[in-house]
Amino acid sequence: MSHHHPSRLLVDRFTDTITPATTLPKTTNITPSGSLPQIQSWIHECSTSHERCQAIQSSTSSSWLPTRLIDVSNPSKIHIITTSPSMKERYTTLSHCWGRIEIIKLIQANYAQLTDPSVGVNWDKLTKTFQDAITVTRALGVKYIWIDSLCIVQWDGEKAPGDFKTEGQLMHLVYRNSFLNLAGADSKDGSQGLFRSYEKNPRQRVLHEPVKIEGGRGIAAEWYILPKDYWRHELLDKILYTRGWVFQERMLAPRILHFSTHQLLWDCATLSASESLPQGLPRQIDTISATERHWRERLLLMRSTPANQPALIRAGTADDSLETFWIDSVRNYTRCELTNYISDRLQAIWGVAKVVRDGLREKGSWDENDHQEEEYAAGLWSKNLYLQLAWRVVNPRSREETRLPGLQGIHPSWSWASTIGEISLQSRLRLAGTWYRVRHHDGGEVRFEVKCLGDVEGSPELAARGVEPKRDHQPELVGKKLAVRGVTVRGCWDQKTQGVRVSVVDVAVVKRFDFFPDVVLEEGREVYLLVLSAHETDEHGQLVMVDDSASGSEVSWRKPNVTYNSGTGLMLEGGVGVENEYKRIGAFRFQGLGKDDMRALVDETGVKNISIL
Repeated sequence: MSHHHPSRLLVDRFTDTITPATTLPKTTNITPSGSLPQIQSWIHECSTSHERCQAIQSSTSSSWLPTRLIDVSNPSKIHIITTSPSMKERYTTLSHCWGRIEIIKLIQANYAQLTDPSVGVNWDKLTKTFQDAITVTRALGVKYIWIDSLCIVQWDGEKAPGDFKTEGQLMHLVYRNSFLNLAGADSKDGSQGLFRSYEKNPRQRVLHEPVKIEGGRGIAAEWYILPKDYWRHELLDKILYTRGWVFQERMLAPRILHFSTHQLLWDCATLSASESLPQGLPRQIDTISATERHWRERLLLMRSTPANQPALIRAGTADDSLETFWIDSVRNYTRCELTNYISDRLQAIWGVAKVVRDGLREKGSWDENDHQEEEYAAGLWSKNLYLQLAWRVVNPRSREETRLPGLQGIHPSWSWASTIGEISLQSRLRLAGTWYRVRHHDGGEVRFEVKCLGDVEGSPELAARGVEPKRDHQPELVGKKLAVRGVTVRGCWDQKTQGVRVSVVDVAVVKRFDFFPDVVLEEGREVYLLVLSAHETDEHGQLVMVDDSASGSEVSWRKPNVTYNSGTGLMLEGGVGVENEYKRIGAFRFQGLGKDDMRALVDETGVKNISIL
């Protein structure tokens, strides 16, 4: 973790009505003299005064419970229970780093013992983090807590695989329906616990004292000096938030209590606060946190049940695009790390993807002639799939680092899930002036076919709990081959220019291309270029827009006098073993291409059916 000193800014105490805490307890432990009063105050305000949070609470299902919960109501003994559809109880959840230490897990071999009320879970076998989370839960008067390693039967060999395959699909429901999520932001593993004491070093506590600054005419004003990236410095740079699974936990829980290095921090759909700024962050530093609150509200209000309010689903508190949110989410998620990329690359973001998919289905297609339901698979969406194929690896590394063999066996090369590293998705908005795009072999839209776990497995137990596998389980691809009809142009990689040399396009024209290889390519590597889409622009790559509002028409696109072409494409490698079968090794974009050069790249005589594996 970095220990840089953040840039700072001045906040006017009167203009922003900032009211920092004047004293802080010497510990974040849950005691009357510790952090308990502040936590209770935040929860009370959220439950009684926050209209947005109350709307979320009314939209979530009070009757939905995870398959298993830990009963912590008995002070001398805790045990794991199996819930029933008739139960209506509050429960907390825990976000934590498993780390490298051994933690207690629910497996088939100890299932009978840990679920037996007379035996239960040995307190001394629990990690410090688990013990602290149970202490918080009890102090808040909540009877149950959900902890992943104890509420999902874990893998214990081929003969005892556990039930993560089913339960892992329901993480979005677990966190969305929780009362409060406890997040061990500053703990690299279970040995470090949630609580921090400042008896020996009280200066670690974060208090903000006003400073007087002389203004004009000798008038002094009081200001506070605060870190400009306060939320990142105090929270998001902590070790927990480098973990991939925690991304969706943070976005889907209605309330989060973060146990960080120097203080506790609070998050809900209405308020982001800390012990030192208990009434909320000043607007100048409430940037990242405000964006997350906005999307947390929208995601939590997006229910696929008819009882919800479509207007809230479509608009939220601001008319931001779900498309933009998904692009930002994938970029933020892929910056994080996973312990097991092979099994978790897509699974750990399914909770967010599922809610976005439901929102897109409720919102409907932007194309009035398109009546197909939105589908999701391999990290991409079914509508305008061809445009999404141009995703980019932000910082390409060696093939061994970026494309693990295990990932290649599960995910096709055209899916970003087949790579490791930060991913930049591309917009799937079909631009005005688009005159060329690749097609499926049959002339239709490029598409994938999906199956859902619910198509092959049914569970009366899940159905009784209101879980619909076809809706709540992540879809899987029927096949990994993507059928594409287009033109491939052979070239070779030029290490010096970081580009592809092709014989059909002049060297000077290649400068109008930007190439984004997935991995570091060697000099002279054979590369095939496949244009995915092209649209007409001016010579600078800009669409020409005309405002006809005076004549009663809306702003529209008009063909420029001299047209050029811009668009995107894929970098492919051949030699897969079968003729006309390729694998993706990168993406490219171009702008300002003249019609002759464009014609050379998509020559009709070169159109053929290919498969991208």
